[in-house]
Amino acid sequence: MNRKYLKRKQSFGDYQAARVVWVHTREDETLLKADILDKTGKVVYKITEPPQSELYEISANALTFEQLEEITHLLRTSDLERNWEEEIDYDDEEDISFVLGFFGECVASRHSLMRESRKTEDVIVEYTFDSSEDYTGDEICKTDYLKKEATEDDLIEEYLLPKLLEQEGMDTLRVHIAAAGVVNSYLVTIQE
Repeated sequence: MNRKYLKRKQSFGDYQAARVVWVHTREDETLLKADILDKTGKVVYKITEPPQSELYEISANALTFEQLEEITHLLRTSDLERNWEEEIDYDDEEDISFVLGFFGECVASRHSLMRESRKTEDVIVEYTFDSSEDYTGDEICKTDYLKKEATEDDLIEEYLLPKLLEQEGMDTLRVHIAAAGVVNSYLVTIQE
């Protein structure tokens, strides 16, 4: 494919998830509970995504202001669709809840992919199509299991970009590629 695109590796710093529980309800909702750990393995906060809510519940919050700023910086540099810097009010509980919840969900997703990829010979490709123009929340999320025959660049260029181009109004792809317990995350944006 000779379409120009920008690929940026996403970083989640030294933060890890533990005790990750995904609950699938009868109403086809996916809920989450997880502990978020720092590089020493200490729980810095816990997240719960309650049913029928777009807000996360944050508990056992032991983050320092520096760690909160670091998490915001990690989101700002890895998630182009939202302007994290201008929208965050560190004195507003809802803003902090959203930032920590979104970040925690990303870390928990990577944790789950890492664990699952250790159990299979396949490469697990979890991807989300979205638009960089106006964030509408209308994203398309999918997970595919592929044979280990292609490089990550080949998976992006030959498998995912054609799928993205089929989606009207979508130009952004967030992808996690997991194999043998290693997860690499990228943000890919089609360039005009």
